[in-house]
Amino acid sequence: MISETEQAIKKLDTKLQAPYRILAAKKLKQINTTGKQQNILAKRQAYILKYIKNKLTQENAMITKADKGKTIVIIYVYEYNTKVYDFINNNNFQLLRKNPTDQYQKHVTNTLKQCNQIIGKKQIKYLTQKKPRPPTLKAQIKLHKPGKPNRPVVNNINAPAYKVAKHLTKTLNDYLNLSYQYNVQDSATLAQDLKQLTIHDNLRLITLDIKDLYVNIPIHETLRITKTLLSKRNNAIITQQIIRLFETILQQNYFTFMDNFYQPEKGISMGSPLSNTIAEIFLQHLEHTHLKHLLDTKAINSYTRYVDDILIIYNTNHNSPENICHQINTIHPNLTFTPTYEENYTITFLDLLITRHNYTLDINIYRKPTTTDTTINYISNHPKEHKMAAYRYLIHRMLTLPLTPTNRATE
Repeated sequence: MISETEQAIKKLDTKLQAPYRILAAKKLKQINTTGKQQNILAKRQAYILKYIKNKLTQENAMITKADKGKTIVIIYVYEYNTKVYDFINNNNFQLLRKNPTDQYQKHVTNTLKQCNQIIGKKQIKYLTQKKPRPPTLKAQIKLHKPGKPNRPVVNNINAPAYKVAKHLTKTLNDYLNLSYQYNVQDSATLAQDLKQLTIHDNLRLITLDIKDLYVNIPIHETLRITKTLLSKRNNAIITQQIIRLFETILQQNYFTFMDNFYQPEKGISMGSPLSNTIAEIFLQHLEHTHLKHLLDTKAINSYTRYVDDILIIYNTNHNSPENICHQINTIHPNLTFTPTYEENYTITFLDLLITRHNYTLDINIYRKPTTTDTTINYISNHPKEHKMAAYRYLIHRMLTLPLTPTNRATE
């Protein structure tokens, strides 16, 4: 750096070189001093991290992530393992005798060779996992829910069928004609739609959450639905090959935890790129065959869904919240819908706080009690664009949502 600075100074006018050397020397000294201070800070941070790690080991504790709010959770190892095993036992996961990864890898390779109408020869090499490893299960703690249950997170990136699942997701979107009639794209779009509604005194809101959606999707039924949808728009060979690839991926729903291997009796992989599309196929089928009737008969006035979260508006003259829950929960035996009712004319959905007020719905921003609003530290070694991304999002959300002047000023 000194050599390059000197070379740059020599290109200046001779009268200016001396003053710039003095300025450069001061700046280089400042950089050198700052570097030493940062080195001291780094050593201090390393010492603190080592101390925390040793303390966790002594207490047989661990650090994991919370499900929402960018929060970390310190939890005893036995308590963490108990939560995971409760999830495994409650969902009837089968304990496998051995690691099936090699067997599944061969199955994927053979299936790819049989799907020449939707996968070219050059693609087979790319879609084949080079060094496949079994998916691993971790748990994120739901601090915002009673009992603090865990949300299972499965890392499928190195699984035999991961690349194929990613490819099939795009293929299905190209060959299927999913309507997304009842889906909402994001909270901003929903907020704008809600502000257009006229809310009478007898209209109420209720939200529903689908419990453990992915592990309760019926595989064979979803395959039949997918085959029917594909047959309407494609020839028999393409339909057959997509379904064959579909079946291969769905059969490889497994994971490892504590050196054991598990496979569910039902449901889809929680970390597969294909999972969201599979869930959409099944849920949209239910919506068109069951919920459309509820809307047509005015049993409910409005139905909106974002993945597994549902917002319903109903008329108390035509229906009751208890009856709605009963009707929704009898749609399919695999699915359980957990309701949340209005409280003081207010209900939350996604990141929105929705309040009935004077024949309209007031919109405000909702943050869970566990939210930390943590962002990247400004002095951390990240690009400035990354550090500013959170603030750009928050400002954009504030300006995009139809907030009242008071709520916008507070935000």
